[in-house]
Amino acid sequence: MKTTQELMQRAKAAAPALAAADTERKNRALLAMADALETAQEEILAANRLDVEAARGAISPVMLDRLALDAGRVAAMAEGVRAFSGSDVGIGIT
Repeated sequence: MKTTQELMQRAKAAAPALAAADTERKNRALLAMADALETAQEEILAANRLDVEAARGAISPVMLDRLALDAGRVAAMAEGVRAFSGSDVGIGIT
């Protein structure tokens, strides 16, 4: 599994190509992201449980709740990404 730093570097490197992509390509990328969230749900939730435990006592209960994920929250993230696909919002913005 890649570190957060590695993932952020890859995302930053991909940003210019995605910004220059046409709407259809961007929508395919968004839909692929939503699918990936659902496919990796168990891995995401397992990693999140570790994050929550590491943060317990170091952040407020309100922030801990915001950090904690469950299947419903992951599904809502995927649905939010899907809802954004098909939209012209952000086209050409870098």
